[in-house]
Amino acid sequence: MGFFDIFKKKDTYRQERHQQNELENWNDIVYTRKNIDIDDPAQRREYVENCLQQMAEASRDMDSLQFEYRVVTSHLRDMEEIDALPPENREEVNDCAKRIIDSEEQQKNFNKRKSRMTDQEFEKMERLANDAKKGAKTLLDAEEHQKKVKNDLRRLDEERKAYELRRAEIEISLDNMQKLMIVIAAALGFITVVLTIISLALKLNVIYGYMVAIVIAALSFLLINQKIHEQRREKKVVLNSMARLIQLQNTVKIRYVNNKNLIDYECMKYGISNSRELSSLYNKYLLEKTERERYANATKQLDANQKALVFTLRKYRIKDPDIWVHQAIALINHNEEVEIRHELVGQRQALRKQMDYKRDVVAGNAKTEIEELVKQYPVYRQEILDMVDRFEQRYPGA
Repeated sequence: MGFFDIFKKKDTYRQERHQQNELENWNDIVYTRKNIDIDDPAQRREYVENCLQQMAEASRDMDSLQFEYRVVTSHLRDMEEIDALPPENREEVNDCAKRIIDSEEQQKNFNKRKSRMTDQEFEKMERLANDAKKGAKTLLDAEEHQKKVKNDLRRLDEERKAYELRRAEIEISLDNMQKLMIVIAAALGFITVVLTIISLALKLNVIYGYMVAIVIAALSFLLINQKIHEQRREKKVVLNSMARLIQLQNTVKIRYVNNKNLIDYECMKYGISNSRELSSLYNKYLLEKTERERYANATKQLDANQKALVFTLRKYRIKDPDIWVHQAIALINHNEEVEIRHELVGQRQALRKQMDYKRDVVAGNAKTEIEELVKQYPVYRQEILDMVDRFEQRYPGA
């Protein structure tokens, strides 16, 4: 191999790694044991504990997701209960809703002012006000965390590329040194033949020539052999570092996907694009609410009508009647009802998707990976099962 062929091999390796990296997707969770020595006790325990930790984290997240899912489902069930009321009972509910709408219209005429928010925005924020401030903080933290996770992924990716490039350089260097030893051996043989010919032809004493050639060759072999051992030790360190990086990347990728799902759901829930919009919307809501409260005395009738609606709905065993006070229009306007139903269904689908993801992908893949380890490495079966038992005692039901 020529001198320039070394650089050509490096360039080809870089191109192949670049093409492979373009195909990677941080949203994909793929457990890989590439470059992980399962026979190494420390790496094996760390890898199994990593899988178990993902199952524990998924279990914790499932609890909050299921609570939110039950709340959204309860709202949808209330809508179904209202739609299923007998005509005379539904008419009573509609009358209460109409009186509320009439009182709200009178309040608008009384105020004669420019509103900072539309009624639809205010009513939506009214329903979500208890969670909006916390939601804005949660969303802001999630966005900042997303940036950090992306930076961590980039840094880990760059570090992994550097290790892979170094491994390729070491392999090329080892190959070159092995070829160089062959060249030195051939040169020693050639010099020996030449000295022998000179000794026979000219009757000269070439013993010192033999000695010099052998000493130089021996020193060269010793130096190259020492360099080879150093390169092999460095290659082992590089491979171990790559194994740890892969495990760390698996963990960071899962956090990235979980955090992205949280951001997407919060944005969909509040109908915004980022935390800045939610904070602005929440602040506008607070100002609007303050102005409306100034006219509280003029809304006594509205309050009475709202109480009547709550009383009527509660009488018909609607689980959460208070929410309908702020969306009474949906009780008499089918389009509004469909829109709210569609929004709740969308939230529930998003929650279901997250729960399925937590159960089937995060926890499921981790569980499958542990089962595969037990099958593929039966010699470590008891050790892995003991770790699973300790995990189940620590996280029952995970």
